Amino acid sequence: MLSTYIISDIHGCNKTFRQALKKVSLKKTDKLILLGDLIDRGHDSKGVIDTVILLQNHGFDVTCIKGNHEQMLLDALDDTFAKVNWIRNGGNKTLQSFLTSDINGIPKAYIDFIKSFDDYFVAENYIFVHAGINMTIENPYSDKESLLWLRDWKVLYNADWLAGRKVIHGHTPMTAFEIIEQFKSEDLQVYGIDGGAYIVNDEGYGELCVLELETKKMVFQKNIE
Repeated sequence: MLSTYIISDIHGCNKTFRQALKKVSLKKTDKLILLGDLIDRGHDSKGVIDTVILLQNHGFDVTCIKGNHEQMLLDALDDTFAKVNWIRNGGNKTLQSFLTSDINGIPKAYIDFIKSFDDYFVAENYIFVHAGINMTIENPYSDKESLLWLRDWKVLYNADWLAGRKVIHGHTPMTAFEIIEQFKSEDLQVYGIDGGAYIVNDEGYGELCVLELETKKMVFQKNIE
């Protein structure tokens, strides 16, 4: 049976990511959707990207959505202020994983790969985004700021626009308990799955959540970096 697996906010935790994929026994007949923030904060952002590229090169179906951390890196390429902001927000760890202190030391192939990420992904009755959707405007997908950065869903929520569809997102860290509790409600239409994989010193976080869409079964992999 084909399974669709959703993971968000890996944040450079490559060992944890690979172990999570082993736990669910990812197959080439499955689909894997990554909801952004593959990079920064953790120690091995290069390794995470290498793992994704390796999967794709071996015939696995992987869709990557751009997170705010990918966007910060891209903004930093030609803007000094943006570069300082990115480095302060975990970009320094990404540079270290590429064995460089300069963003221009990141090979072009990796930059091009990050540029290829989707802003969002729609499949059947589900919308996948990194952070959120501004449902109050004519074209919600045109608000890139909300797709990348939104945290306060309530002010931009519109049940009529959703029309029964459900949104799966990351960006805002939640405890494993909070993530599980969401899926117990039949009424919710917006679900967050960011388990704060890189947050190892705060109880309840430090988990990478893998959601199997068809069954709503969740597998949590504790940070093993």
